[in-house]
Amino acid sequence: MADTIYPDEKLFELGRVNYDKLVLYCTGLEEKGLWAQAEKVMKQSSTEVLDLYVQSVLMNLAVHCGEILDSQREFMRVITVSNPLGIPKEGRIKRSVYNDSKRLYELPPVLLQLCGLYDKEHKGDMTMYFLDAFLNILLCMAYLNRGKDMQINVFIQKYYEKISNFIIDQDIKRQKEYIKRKLMPDGLNCSINWTDAKEDKEKDIENRNKEAENDTAKNKEVKPPVKRQGRKTKKQQEVIKKETINKQEKKSKQNKSNIMAAKAVIESQVAAEEKKQKEDRKQKEEEKRRLKEAFFKRVEEDARLAKEREEKLAKEKFLAVKKRLEERERAEQEEQERQIKEILGELNSLVGLSDVKGEIQSLTNLIKIRKLREKMQMPVMDMSYHMVFTGNPGTGKTTVARIVGRIYKALGILSDGKMVETDRSGLVAGYVGQTAIKVHEIIEQAIGGVLFIDEAYSLVNPDVPNDFGSEAVDALVKLMEDHRDNLVIIVAGYTDEMKTFLKSNTGLISRFNKFINFPDYSRDELIDIMEVMADGAGLKIEEEAKELVQAQLGSMEREEWEDFGNARGIRNMFEKIVTNQANRLVQIGTPTKEQLMTIVAQDVTG
Repeated sequence: MADTIYPDEKLFELGRVNYDKLVLYCTGLEEKGLWAQAEKVMKQSSTEVLDLYVQSVLMNLAVHCGEILDSQREFMRVITVSNPLGIPKEGRIKRSVYNDSKRLYELPPVLLQLCGLYDKEHKGDMTMYFLDAFLNILLCMAYLNRGKDMQINVFIQKYYEKISNFIIDQDIKRQKEYIKRKLMPDGLNCSINWTDAKEDKEKDIENRNKEAENDTAKNKEVKPPVKRQGRKTKKQQEVIKKETINKQEKKSKQNKSNIMAAKAVIESQVAAEEKKQKEDRKQKEEEKRRLKEAFFKRVEEDARLAKEREEKLAKEKFLAVKKRLEERERAEQEEQERQIKEILGELNSLVGLSDVKGEIQSLTNLIKIRKLREKMQMPVMDMSYHMVFTGNPGTGKTTVARIVGRIYKALGILSDGKMVETDRSGLVAGYVGQTAIKVHEIIEQAIGGVLFIDEAYSLVNPDVPNDFGSEAVDALVKLMEDHRDNLVIIVAGYTDEMKTFLKSNTGLISRFNKFINFPDYSRDELIDIMEVMADGAGLKIEEEAKELVQAQLGSMEREEWEDFGNARGIRNMFEKIVTNQANRLVQIGTPTKEQLMTIVAQDVTG
């Protein structure tokens, strides 16, 4: 093979010419309907299977010969229309490409089998023409790897033996002569002359017929010469003539009998030959039918196994994704529980407000259960998250409203959880048409969180004609409905005034159905609040100082107590005590750390 050197460009050109022949044969199979059943199973066209098979065999040839040259890689990549194995132009060829090519190489040559079916139905020779073009492509690939003739010959010989069972022609001697010539240096120029084979067969039949005729001719008798004698009498001549005629008739009958016997022998031989040929054809057809059924059975089995593998992989992937989603959902649930627990812990750390804490805890539990029912696709009742806080100033309404916003965010009711605080001045304008604009602006700021309206009852003033507060309430009612999925409004104020406020507009009472009352702090609770303030400021209050504060709170008249303002009043008192401490300490000169941290009775009475 090495003695015949083709330029690489010529080998590429010859490879493409022979590939085009294979495409033409595949097109013929599809036109005759022979590819229809295979296409249902393999879900590919004949040319797609051709490209995959050509690349697979070429890859196995290259691996068999050792190192893959760049010219061979390019030949495998471009010789077919498509590149089904994904052979890269440069870089390392993936291990999966080798594995796929090896697996496909071991499969039966379906296109060759279908060519055999075509030959059977149309008495053609497509199988050998297909094989000849395919071997030419292998030889073009082989010629690119000069110097490894023996390895290449071994591979092509083994490949031919592997697929020889699918070739219709039974002339083994002629096949061996063909493959021997194919592996010669001029293998690309070698092809089987099927016309000669047919002529030889016809000549063989003709010779057999001539031999039968010769056998018949041998049985004919040659007329012996008549021995001349003396003149016979007329009577004797008539007897002799009669005997001669009888002999001739007898010989003629014998010759005719011999001819009929010879003809019967020939006809018997022809019938036996035809019977043998018919039986051979029937045996071939049965074998091909069996091979065809076995092939499609293997194809269907491979398809079934492939489908089972795909379904198994899809199921495993689904379970893995489901597991990740469940783990993420569980992590989110745990994080939500942690956040809610932390926020409720902050609420519970507030002084007093035991009833308020209970209400918020119950509301949180209700929302949790409602979420679970939604998740399980169970029916749920409509629920309004808007709230009314009633009570005197300084009872913690604003602080609790901030905590509610954070709880709603943790539960997924709100996207942000922030709190925007406003009152009448932030909602009501002094001119016609401006109030609605102000309400829209404040609502836009609060979307995703809580809008806290303090002293909300001041929005409605029935004693003032043409008051714009009613316009603000109407705008609020509409916007509450428009943004009900991501906005919570909490209104706050004195208990009696808030009842009057809610009755002023029919839309309010239907949307605010959650009422929480904030009672006044007791004197002990106010002392506790002051201690919390002191602790936050890094201070500690002596017991005597606490007793004095307790005494001052107890000495206040009812009117003074109403104006005191609960936590606001105790904050003002604490700030005054801290001021008294500062005035006292500056007179010491250089106070100690302990003195800086301690509030004494003198600071309370200051």
